[in-house]
Order: sequence, then C-alpha cells, then structure tokens
Amino acid sequence: MAKAATPATKKVAAPRPKAPAKAGATKAAPARKPATVKAAKDHPIRDQIAATRDTIKSEASKKAASLKADASTLAGQASTKARDAANKGKDKAAEAVGNLAKMLEDSAGTVDTKFGKQYGDYARSAASTVAGLATSLDKKDLDELAASTKDMVKKNPAIAAGAAAVIGFVLARMLKGSNNG
Repeated sequence: MAKAATPATKKVAAPRPKAPAKAGATKAAPARKPATVKAAKDHPIRDQIAATRDTIKSEASKKAASLKADASTLAGQASTKARDAANKGKDKAAEAVGNLAKMLEDSAGTVDTKFGKQYGDYARSAASTVAGLATSLDKKDLDELAASTKDMVKKNPAIAAGAAAVIGFVLARMLKGSNNG
C-alpha cells in the first residue's frame, strides 16, 4: 500500500530572495562636491548673458533719457507756439472789439436823429463800455485775462453762457459772410 503523505514528509518550497527594483538602487549615491566660488564664476555663457543684459539696460536708459529730453523740448516749443497764437488772437479780438466800439459811436448820431436822443445815449454808453473792454483786452496779458474770465464765469454763469452764445453766433455769421464773399 501506498503511504499517505503526511505533512512532515511534504516538501515545502523555500522562499526566494527578492531582487532589487533597480540595479543602482542598492548603491549609495555619490557624494556631491562642495561648490566653490571659482566653480560659480566659471560659466562663460552666464557671464555673456549678464554683460549683454547690462549693456542693453544701459542703452535703454540712455535712449529713455534722450527721448525724455526730446519730449520736453517739443513740449516747450508747442507751449511757445500756443502762447504766440493766443496773443495774436487776443490782439485781433481787441482790434475787433475796438472797431465795434467805433461803429457804435459813429452810429449814435444816426440813432439820435431817427429814434431820439435817449436811444442815442444808449448807443454811446454801449460804445463806451465796448471801448473799455477793448482797452482792457489790449492791456492785460493772457494769464490776467484767464483769471478775470474765470472769476466772472464763477460769479455770473448765466451771463457767461449768454455771452458765449452771442459770441458764437457773431463768429458764425462772420465766417459765413467771409465764405460767401
């Protein structure tokens, strides 16, 4: 008869040793050499990049300063030209207002004969006021005129709006008349 296998006689396989996951995993990592100052400076590409960066930065600063100086010069020239144009405009306005005052004064006699002395006096009073305005325009510089106009507008905004409308109407008529002629 055959012998029954007993647990004692049964052969058990021995456990296998596990293989390492990577061949180099069991080796120790090589020790790093300490970085020296010389090693940090021995990068010619890094040095070239730094030198190029510094050169570009310097050139950009010079160009910015040059552009700023040019802009300042142009702003000064524009300011001078604008002030000259404003002075010419002020002189022409003073001349036009003076001519208006003279026309009112000359027409006061005609108003006396056609409508009566009282209306002629109104025309003379208006001519005197307009002549005073012409003199004021002629004597004051632009800064004084701007300040006095600003004060007048703050004190009497309705009168300022009305005066602007009348001046705009007169200018439109003058321009329309000069285009037709």
